[in-house]
Amino acid sequence: MTNYVETKRFQCSNAEGRNYTVIEQMRAPRFSASPRVDYVTEDGEVAERLDDGSFLLLMSDEVIRVS
Repeated sequence: MTNYVETKRFQCSNAEGRNYTVIEQMRAPRFSASPRVDYVTEDGEVAERLDDGSFLLLMSDEVIRVS
């Protein structure tokens, strides 16, 4: 079983000005000491952190920037 704990929220936008909220969540398996960080939007789209100021939405291949 996996536990998720929300650790942070980022307000982002794309080039056209559409706003997104990216949720950072810590994923820690019950019997492992090494937690992992995942990123998803409020709509459930999986994101990957590119750097301190941007994320890549994996399904649409769209870069969004932290505002």
